Amino acid sequence: MKTPREIYRDDPFFPPDQDLSAVAFQRIAPYSEAFWHFHWNKDEKKVRKYTLPPIVSKTAAEWEKKERPATLQLFKDYMYGIMPPGPDHLRLELLSLKEDALNGTAIRKEIRIHCDMNNGRHRDFDLLLYVPKHLKKPAPVFLGLNFNGNHSVTPEPDVRLTRAFKQVHGDWMVPQTEAGRGEFADRWCIESAMERGYAVATAANGEIFPDHPNGLCRSVFALFGEPADLRPDFLVPFQEQKAGWIRRYGGLAAWSWGLSRMLDALEQEPLVDARKAAVLGHSRNGKAALWAGACDTRFAMVISNCSGCAGASLSRRTFGESLKLQTYEDPAWLCGRVIHYLDRVDELPVDQHQLLALIAPRHLYVVSGTGDPNADPKGEFLSAREASTVWHLYGMKGVGRRIMPKPDTPVGYGVRYHIHDGPHRIGPWDWEQYYNYADEIFGKPE
Repeated sequence: MKTPREIYRDDPFFPPDQDLSAVAFQRIAPYSEAFWHFHWNKDEKKVRKYTLPPIVSKTAAEWEKKERPATLQLFKDYMYGIMPPGPDHLRLELLSLKEDALNGTAIRKEIRIHCDMNNGRHRDFDLLLYVPKHLKKPAPVFLGLNFNGNHSVTPEPDVRLTRAFKQVHGDWMVPQTEAGRGEFADRWCIESAMERGYAVATAANGEIFPDHPNGLCRSVFALFGEPADLRPDFLVPFQEQKAGWIRRYGGLAAWSWGLSRMLDALEQEPLVDARKAAVLGHSRNGKAALWAGACDTRFAMVISNCSGCAGASLSRRTFGESLKLQTYEDPAWLCGRVIHYLDRVDELPVDQHQLLALIAPRHLYVVSGTGDPNADPKGEFLSAREASTVWHLYGMKGVGRRIMPKPDTPVGYGVRYHIHDGPHRIGPWDWEQYYNYADEIFGKPE
C-alpha cells in the first residue's frame, strides 16, 4: 500500500505541492467533524424565527426578464461562485462499446469527454452510458454524478476502474480496487431503468473535482482559473485576504459544470433524446444537480435527493447541517464570499427556495428522508413550497400543499416532493417515483 505522500507524488490528481496541507487537514477532519456534529441543531423547538428573501415577480415575464437573472447572479456572487462557459473544444473518445450489456437488455458505452482550451489546458473525465435496447425511438435519459467511480454503479465486471480516488468519509487518498465493483449498484438501479425505457449516464465526481480542500486546482476549473485563483482559503496569506482576496470558484459548481459537459456529450449521442434529460444527484451530488439545473436550462427535469444544506433546504433554519458547519467541513464547495455570512446567515441576500425557483418552469423533484435530520427534511419541503410561487406564475400546481405529506406519498406537479421512510439514501423506491414522474412529463418511452 502506498503512503499518502507516495500517492500525492505519483497520481496526476494530487500534485506534490498540496502534500502537507491536505494531509494535515485530513488528519484532523475526523476529530473536527465529531466536535461539530455534536453541536448540530436537531431540535425543531430551537429553530429561531427567520424571514426569507421574497420572490416578488407577479408575472412569468417579470420573473424571466428581471428577477431570475438577478437571482442567478446573486447565487454566483455569494454562494456557488462563477460558472465558466464550456471549453473551447469538446471532443469525445469512445473507450468501449458493448451491445449486449446487462444480459442483452442494454447497449453500454464508455466515453472519455476531453475538454480542451485554446491556451493548451486540458481536462478529461469518463462517462458511462447505458441505453435500453428495446426502444424504437431515442431514449430519454437520467444523468448524474456518482461517488466512487463508474465501476461502482454496475455489476458488470468489465467497466474500467475510475482514475479518481475512492471516497471514504474523512479520507481523500484511498485507491480504487476491484472490491468496489458494483458496491453502489442499488443506488443506481440501472437494470430497472432499462426495463422502464430510460437511458442512464453517470461520471465519477472525483474526476471532475477531487473532493478535498485542495481539489480545485486539480478540477475542471483549472481550465479557466490560475493556480492562485484556486487556492483553498487556508493557504492564502492573511495580508492577502485582508487586502480583499476572495476565492471566486467552488467545487459544487465544478461538478455542475461537469454535468453540463455530460449533456453536451449526450446531445451528440443518436441513441439518446437529450431534450428529455433529467439531471439528478444524491446528497452533495444533489446540490450540484440543483446548481446545474439552475444554470443550464437544457435540463428538462432536475432531481434533488436528500441534498440538504446548500441544496434544497433553507439556510436560515439552521437545522441539521448548517451552512457554517458544512463550510467548515468542506471548505472548497462554495465560493469564498459565503464565509462572511456564516455567523449572520440572515444577511445573506439569497436562500435556497430561490435556487429551486430558478428551475421554473421546468420540472423539479425534491426528496427527503424521515431518518435524515442532518439534511433538514422540513427545510427541504418548506423550500420547495416557497419556490412553488414561481411555478404558479406559469399556471402550474407546484407542491400544492402547506404541510408535509406522509412518508412515501409523492405530491405536486411542476414541483414534486416526497419524503421516503428511511435514512440518507437513494434507493429503488425513489427511482420508481422518478420514472413515474418522467412518464408524466415526457410520455412513456417507446
